Amino acid sequence: MIPTQEIAAKVLAEVERSRISVKSAVQKIAGRFDYKIRGSVHAYSLETLKRLNAIDFYLKSTLKNFDKLDLFTKNLLRIAVYEMKYKGVHPALATDSAVRIARKKGKAPLVNAVLRNVEKLEISPGNRLKEISLKYFHPEWFVKYSIELLGEDDALRLMEANLKNPQVYVRVNELKSSIEAVRRYLEDNGVVLEETFLEEVFRVKSYDKHPASLEWHSKGKYVIQDLASCFVSKALNPSPGEVVLDLAAAPGMKTAHMAMLMQNEGKIVAIDNSPERVRRMKSKLKQLGVKIAEVKLGDGCKFEYDADKALVDAPCSSTGNYASQPNVKWTFDERKFKSTLKVQRKMIENALKNAQEVVYATCSITFEENEGNLLKIGAKVLPLPSPFGRGTREFKGMEFRDWDKVVRSFPHLHNTAGFFISKLTDL
Repeated sequence: MIPTQEIAAKVLAEVERSRISVKSAVQKIAGRFDYKIRGSVHAYSLETLKRLNAIDFYLKSTLKNFDKLDLFTKNLLRIAVYEMKYKGVHPALATDSAVRIARKKGKAPLVNAVLRNVEKLEISPGNRLKEISLKYFHPEWFVKYSIELLGEDDALRLMEANLKNPQVYVRVNELKSSIEAVRRYLEDNGVVLEETFLEEVFRVKSYDKHPASLEWHSKGKYVIQDLASCFVSKALNPSPGEVVLDLAAAPGMKTAHMAMLMQNEGKIVAIDNSPERVRRMKSKLKQLGVKIAEVKLGDGCKFEYDADKALVDAPCSSTGNYASQPNVKWTFDERKFKSTLKVQRKMIENALKNAQEVVYATCSITFEENEGNLLKIGAKVLPLPSPFGRGTREFKGMEFRDWDKVVRSFPHLHNTAGFFISKLTDL
């Protein structure tokens, strides 16, 4: 039997090497194991990644050339530190487990020495910003930014929410089943559900077996999709017979939701610029019974197609998604952020050329990607009803007068991912 820690170290090494999500790495490294082992590996990997800055603070205080270690050994040490400092495992047991695994790689003496030193260490940050960063497990830039955006109390609550397991929501796929049939099936399988403001979406209160591991999920009768994410498609409100342009469509969840709202009548032109993502999206849409989507490889900044409505669910910094993708916290890049802003604006402008109504959304909390982009392009903002909160009125001297027409959700306020959702027109 391979220890969970060993598989998790390989998963984390793959996440670091390939810059893929934990979910994708678990599937790649541990796909052959049963769901209980996969679940344990996924939990170990996520919980370690959530606390990466504090874990690395311990390790770098002990081992100056920590960054030069091979990826497997680095991540085996991280998992052991997570166990002894945050999971409540006795330090001797955490060390012993890691040493036995490291012995196979000839690294047992190193691992043993490092972990015995870490056991004696306590964090001493030195300044308030670093103290919050290490206590709440977020990069210093994000601590500073979220305090400026929300105030310290809300910022701390947001960071606490990002450390919890994200709320699971189930969206019924009415192209394949009915709301009542899926509800009965899930309840018969030990899933306790609660209604939301969207009739096709349920909040999962508890479960015996995760809804994603049940048969009807693999048959496409329902999907796991965040409530705020589901509201994006509802905000566009596509009707049967309309032509809809989806300019950043992969992985296809919102495309599929729109097809359902359109009752598979009309046309959705779904664009993505990655051949691999296009391939996977085609497969996913087929599984979900979508018949009206024309999936195309293309650049959402330039692709032209005369449509009634368009969706720009833009590539973004994913700062609203830290709970489910904690690895994104540690890979923020200022240059990439600035280039992403330009791409987002180009996509909005292109969508407005092709359609009368556009929904622009991101899973980011930053002002620049959201209200800031709308200020830059000067688009006319149409009012949206909000089941969550409203936009940001002012940030660093920039005033957004349409703050009460746009929608924002936050993990600590709405039990969802952090989303920005707006409806625009150039008329």
